[in-house]
Amino acid sequence: MINYFLRKVNIFFIMVACSPVVFAEGADCSGCHEVETEQWSRSQHAVAMAPANPSTVMGNFNNGVFRDGQVEASFERTKDGYVIRTKEAGEARTWPVKYTFGVYPLQQYLLDAGNGRLQAFNIAWDTRPASAGGQRWFRLDEPGANHPGDAMHWTGVYQNWNNQCADCHSSGLVRNYDSKTDSYDTRWTEVSVGCSACHENAQEHAKAANRGQRLAPGIELAAMGAWLVSEGKRPPRHTGPESSAYQVESCGRCHSLRTSLTDQRGGAVHDQFSLTRLEQPLYYSDGRVREEVFVLGSFQQSKMHQAGVVCTDCHNPHTGKLKVQGNAVCTQCHNAGDFDSSKHHHHPRNTAGAQCVSCHMPEATFMRIDDRREHSFMVPRPDVSKASGSPDVCLACHTDQDRAWSIETVGSWYPDLYQPDTWHHVQQRNLSEVLAYLADEGEPAIRRATLLEQHGDALVARHMSVVARLVQSDHAVIRESAYRVLRHGDMSQARELAENGLADNSLAVRLAAFESMVWSGSLPDSERWAGVKREYEHYVDMQSDLPAGSVLEARYLMAGDYVYKAEQQLKRALAKDRGYVPATILLTDILRSGDRNLEAVRAIDQTLEHSPDEPQLIHLRGLIRIRLQDYPAALADLEQAHALAPGQWLFGYRYAVALFQLDQKDRARQVTQALLQRYPDNAQLRALMNHL
Repeated sequence: MINYFLRKVNIFFIMVACSPVVFAEGADCSGCHEVETEQWSRSQHAVAMAPANPSTVMGNFNNGVFRDGQVEASFERTKDGYVIRTKEAGEARTWPVKYTFGVYPLQQYLLDAGNGRLQAFNIAWDTRPASAGGQRWFRLDEPGANHPGDAMHWTGVYQNWNNQCADCHSSGLVRNYDSKTDSYDTRWTEVSVGCSACHENAQEHAKAANRGQRLAPGIELAAMGAWLVSEGKRPPRHTGPESSAYQVESCGRCHSLRTSLTDQRGGAVHDQFSLTRLEQPLYYSDGRVREEVFVLGSFQQSKMHQAGVVCTDCHNPHTGKLKVQGNAVCTQCHNAGDFDSSKHHHHPRNTAGAQCVSCHMPEATFMRIDDRREHSFMVPRPDVSKASGSPDVCLACHTDQDRAWSIETVGSWYPDLYQPDTWHHVQQRNLSEVLAYLADEGEPAIRRATLLEQHGDALVARHMSVVARLVQSDHAVIRESAYRVLRHGDMSQARELAENGLADNSLAVRLAAFESMVWSGSLPDSERWAGVKREYEHYVDMQSDLPAGSVLEARYLMAGDYVYKAEQQLKRALAKDRGYVPATILLTDILRSGDRNLEAVRAIDQTLEHSPDEPQLIHLRGLIRIRLQDYPAALADLEQAHALAPGQWLFGYRYAVALFQLDQKDRARQVTQALLQRYPDNAQLRALMNHL
């Protein structure tokens, strides 16, 4: 149920058999906001997390049992509360249940693992009706996939509530991690997602009201103005005051895949969090959701977001429900005569194919049973789905057909549809076309930021003026990415530009600029930039309970020439996650710099035991083996890495160079020719071909 960065917050409403108990530990809002409070009390936000008691526990703890070939779990009610007894890998344990987690379509349970740690158990209760397959215990991960001691086992670092899910399921949370004792003293203002989670000044607002004073509960979040319905080819238009962009970021704090930068109440994306880019394999190359990345990264790609649509144009923020049902939610803005018509969707009325969401918001299933809809609102492109490997929306219903059928059918409906103008196509373009896309203010900022990072090496090496313009963008996500790519170049030339980023008004941007200087071993003046230095050290400390945090700390230590301490931090990261690739890559840098090449190969081998077929590590091992003059093994590694990651031109280039240097010119020529077919404008590949 947990991914590497955060836990989900359910956004769909369910009427449960008994009314959920509300634990309002913050401001009492019901006195003045009775309707909103009542709506919220029936929402999933109100029970995102709750103490385990008879009013909140939905699973069968009346001696319920789950068994598979790896684990046995029994669920019991005791005089003191609830316990789960496990038998796994020959060990029997009893775990106290402290809290419920979520409510529909499943409920997990947080178990007390000691040292302030709560772990999310991997056997969950299916809260759906029995007629829908629910009312059962089921396993969230694959049997046999995760074992005790593994990072992804339910007792491991990536299933830990404190660092993975707490800040989205509770309000006003502070982790309070102590790296010296490897323990937590995590606190919150409200155990669930309460008023203060969105209205950051809710408590002060309520206190002021009790004194007969007025104080805003926070930044204005309400949708403003109105949308005029489309007419013919004229799209919907907004009239009246514009809605605050802060609303989308406020919801997106939790409904996104992101990295926490600091603990604070009411922080927004780019000020409290750094949004994950449209990276593969998190997303398909067409921008569709692949892994559990939630909503914000998807929605920010949409034309609706570009036009100014906000979450509450469709959703009631207090119930979590849609404002209206079915196609009516879309025809608030899109003329029903044009779009809720068989002329548009080519399906009979009142069928699944006639529903707007079937084609424009296809579902993907996460955590086995949780169906969630895409929020990029893309036009169905069966041709692009085939090229990118993303699910074909037509075949979700037409299971007896294939991709060729859907490509032909949709093409016959819309003959001009198949143009090379999608996000998938953009990522295949040459660098000159990429520059034009980066400069186009009409394109989604999240896509431009992603493209910027994809081409960071080339941009810093050959188009620094473009990067210099992008660091002045109005979009924090683009500025952050622009400062990130500076680490690929010579910081002595980009230092002044990087220091400009240290004064940015967005925390994510300041940290990106500072971190690029850290990675380049060129720390900013500690007196002039003392404030940013403290922010960065706090951010590193925030991440210190995760393997990624140890890698951040190691890089910071290396920038200060504390190489031995950095090596210890990397070994700490690998102790928590034995397959953590970034830690091994940085560790091999340290080992190779000390001419400890055999140790570097052993470190890679150990990590590959837990993260097999990682092309980066296999490629790196090949380069080290060349230094060790183990040429047959080196060529085998370089060839394997190239085969595993054909989209990494540098892997193929280095493989071809090694072949050339070892006098295998025919094979080198074959590899280079194949690369040039894919990257015809690559100057290094062309130069190599000239030598061959």
